[in-house]
Amino acid sequence: MTHSAARSQVPASPPYRLWMMVTALAIQTAVILLTRANLEIWGFHCHFRHAIQSHHFVLIATVSVIVACICNYLLARFVVVKSPVSNVTNPLVLKARSLPNFIQQDRNSESLIQFRRNLDEILRMDYPDSLSKAIAIRRWVRQQQAQDEHVWLPPFRRNHENPHRLLEEQRKGVPGACRRFSYILLGALLSAGFDARIACFTSSLHRSGVRSHVTVEVWIEELTQWVLLDPTCDTLVLVDGKVASALELQEAVVREQLDRITFERNGATLEPCPRPATYGRPCRHLFVAVSNAIFDGYSVRIVGPKRLRFLHYSRESTYPTLRKQVLLGAGGSGLCVSVMFWAWILLSLTAE
Repeated sequence: MTHSAARSQVPASPPYRLWMMVTALAIQTAVILLTRANLEIWGFHCHFRHAIQSHHFVLIATVSVIVACICNYLLARFVVVKSPVSNVTNPLVLKARSLPNFIQQDRNSESLIQFRRNLDEILRMDYPDSLSKAIAIRRWVRQQQAQDEHVWLPPFRRNHENPHRLLEEQRKGVPGACRRFSYILLGALLSAGFDARIACFTSSLHRSGVRSHVTVEVWIEELTQWVLLDPTCDTLVLVDGKVASALELQEAVVREQLDRITFERNGATLEPCPRPATYGRPCRHLFVAVSNAIFDGYSVRIVGPKRLRFLHYSRESTYPTLRKQVLLGAGGSGLCVSVMFWAWILLSLTAE
């Protein structure tokens, strides 16, 4: 794989510390304004503000900030921090057509129908089978981005999952790589009537030095199986000469059987060219999205009702779900407590 493609597999480090600082400032400002506007809260504050010394509040607020920062630091060491993750112990779950509690994209979504118009030329053609059609869509996605070095993903970037915006960025030459390719391909396959889902690989569950890669799985009815499509390398992945799913690729990698892995590019010539060693490092842990409703607003986010969830599978170790939840709860609670007490302190100073 070329240097640019290899670099694209390194996940961007989200600015969690910056996010926490901005959030703390926003919450603090809101608390102060609301407290000033609420006479009952103001009266409660005036009644008790002399009962406890201000330096006690400063101590509590400072300790809470420290707790929040420590939790934030520990969270920043995990992969897939923003999305809820559940562990799967039985790999057969990932082979089934429907995952437990999977949220399907609404096929009548106006946003999906609009995106389908980008594929009019591709969809008008005749194909011998559905896999050939999916391959044609994959090749179309890869051809939307130039080969130039500067259009590959820079070290740090804000991500989103909107196929319309991603396709527009791709055509304008905005840098991006495997993640953007995969969400555009997911949107294209869904708009063409396929069942598809995101499949992500990581070399580790810890962010430090991690290698990752994002791909798409499409359900092929004639084969009654999920088939892995890698739009970045514009290829099918074969294991023992047969089209493979993400799970089959991962199992070959974990067993150190890279000689079983080959590729079928169907005439594609654009770089990067896939090699078994390319997948040898990142494909140790598999994360499969439990929704494909990206046209309905589902995305990777820390809060909100439409969060993309993932199932994790690996023979090596389980995802630390409980530890992440504890850190999120402790960090969020520490941040809120700190803001509340700093607001109380400021009100005490202004009231005197």
